[in-house]
Amino acid sequence: MKSVDTGKEKVKKICDVLKRETIEPAKKEASGIIHRAKEEAQRIVEEAKRDANHHIEEAQKKIQEERNVFQASIHVASKKCIDLLKQQIEKELFSSELDQFVSNAMKDPATIAKLISVIVEAIEKEGMSGDLQAIVPTKVPAKKVNDQLIKGVLSRLKNNSVDLGDLAGGAQIKLVDKNLTIDMSEEALKALIAGYVRDDFRAAIFSS
Repeated sequence: MKSVDTGKEKVKKICDVLKRETIEPAKKEASGIIHRAKEEAQRIVEEAKRDANHHIEEAQKKIQEERNVFQASIHVASKKCIDLLKQQIEKELFSSELDQFVSNAMKDPATIAKLISVIVEAIEKEGMSGDLQAIVPTKVPAKKVNDQLIKGVLSRLKNNSVDLGDLAGGAQIKLVDKNLTIDMSEEALKALIAGYVRDDFRAAIFSS
């Protein structure tokens, strides 16, 4: 009976040794592997989340950039449209009205005569002497302009009369011997008047 017990004890000791030296270390190793696997899985999940967040942020950034570009394009396009509209308004309203106003005035014999008188008087005040030639549009009868000029001005003109020339309106005064022309023609006056009143017109029409 003792020998049997002794055999069982030996088997038990062997099992204990196997358990201690193989199974328990294997369990510990397996537990470590599982722990590391969980950590690695957690790391992978967190990294995936970071990557996902990064991609989302990049996508949002790109969307915002594209939105900014779109808004800037809309702003530029709107500004160009407004500028074009202002130009059209100025051309259709201001320029046409100015053209009509100046054109009508610069074909009137009385207005042309006053213009010539003012220029001749200014020349005299400056003490400038010499032959003067007054040129008026061919569509305006010279006699009607002469009739509106006072004798003192008329006598200063070459041949005591205005001359006809290729002008749309207004007049030109030439100091013949000095080769100098004072241009008060319709086109010159339009440019002169426009330069003074265009800013006021823009301020009145386009002020915000």
